Amino acid sequence: MSTGTMVGVSTGLEPYFAFKYYRSGRLGKFIEVNAPIVEEYLQQNPDASADNLPEWFVSAMDLSPEAHADTQCVIQRWVDSSISKTVNAPKGYAVEQVQGVYERLYKGGAKGGTVYVDGSRDAQVLTLTAEENSFEETEAAVKPKHETHVELVDTIAPLKDTNVTIGSEVGNVCPVCRKGTVEEIGGCNTCTNCNAQLKCGL
Repeated sequence: MSTGTMVGVSTGLEPYFAFKYYRSGRLGKFIEVNAPIVEEYLQQNPDASADNLPEWFVSAMDLSPEAHADTQCVIQRWVDSSISKTVNAPKGYAVEQVQGVYERLYKGGAKGGTVYVDGSRDAQVLTLTAEENSFEETEAAVKPKHETHVELVDTIAPLKDTNVTIGSEVGNVCPVCRKGTVEEIGGCNTCTNCNAQLKCGL
């Protein structure tokens, strides 16, 4: 995210951390950062306010951790390597909840995953305020305004279903469509639903 932010381009799967946030500099000072996309929107919409943006301005901390994970799992289908994506969790997120997110990523077919709980370090590079972080703030901050979308959830295997294995071996759930099972057909491990040829011994 830092490189994309520095040069003002898309940061891939990462949503904006926030549309106004503070970045810790090397001298320990906090630098206020305002997202250029908001400035552009305000220029084109003079009656709008930066404090009351439309609902389609969604930042990382607006999404639930599950929505972050589901988004990564859906995109993973079309990416061969692992994806650099952080699941942002609010302050006070419990160890068991973090474990649940990692299980969700695994069951959803992600090839890697990172979960960061806001305020879990003595100091962090990006914050929503220009104040020092405190471990005393253990309560979850604000409830995310965007819960996991149903269409994303439906593509993810149930969290506690340990019988699901996504892969290219016979008997696995197809990693492409997540609906069919892999069977050997004509010398190739092929999905029974989408007919993707996943592994051939020819």
